[in-house]
Amino acid sequence: MPQITRGGVALHYLDVGQGPPIFFHTGGGGDGTMWQSAGYLDALPGRRYILFDHRGHGRSGKPHDLKAHAMDEYVADVIAVLDAAGVERCAVIGYSDGARLLYRLATRHPDRVTAVVGIGGVDHPDDDSAAWRRGLGREIRATGLQTWLESMSGGESEPAPQWLMDNLASTTTEMFVLEVEAWAEDPDECADFPHISAPTLIVCGESENTDGASELAMQALPDGEMAVMPGFGHLQAFWRSDVTGPIIARFLARV
Repeated sequence: MPQITRGGVALHYLDVGQGPPIFFHTGGGGDGTMWQSAGYLDALPGRRYILFDHRGHGRSGKPHDLKAHAMDEYVADVIAVLDAAGVERCAVIGYSDGARLLYRLATRHPDRVTAVVGIGGVDHPDDDSAAWRRGLGREIRATGLQTWLESMSGGESEPAPQWLMDNLASTTTEMFVLEVEAWAEDPDECADFPHISAPTLIVCGESENTDGASELAMQALPDGEMAVMPGFGHLQAFWRSDVTGPIIARFLARV
């Protein structure tokens, strides 16, 4: 697994396969291996896959300073990894906070992105996402990440597989919360959507789109598509790659 260091933080990633490159970014929990375990590499054959352990996760460094978890640091990390891997332009796929980050990346570095896939619900323009993030941080500090994840899984129509729960919970509560809290200081993705020039697909579960936020995102995106999975929740939208994988494959084949 290659490693680079940026700003004193070690960044690990896996670089496998041959073909048009895809960069994968996970969310608040877990590491880059979750994409392999979920079957996304099999669902998107004939590609080069860059699976990233972002800061605070997996084998990468785990800074404890809140400022080290600012979204700008995460964006700069992605560019540093792409540079190290010799990738000038690629498709990017993110889950949950990883999708949020890649929307920002696509606005800041449009020359590096050929297509964007975000897995997970998006903010509604009327949401107070900063207050929501601060409240979520307090909740997870009080309960612990694993308990919070188990509650999320229990609220969906089918429980998440144990491998996913173990992978997500391998991130410490502190690293998860630092990301949540630091990103509360940034505008939500609604501010980014009008400025994303790359073709963009939003894939989410029906239960995380009850306010029609994805439909509003489609109106804001210059070149946007959406797929809402009936009956799915936030975790299912990721691990049910038997459903989401073919949708993403068809989108990437078109663009």
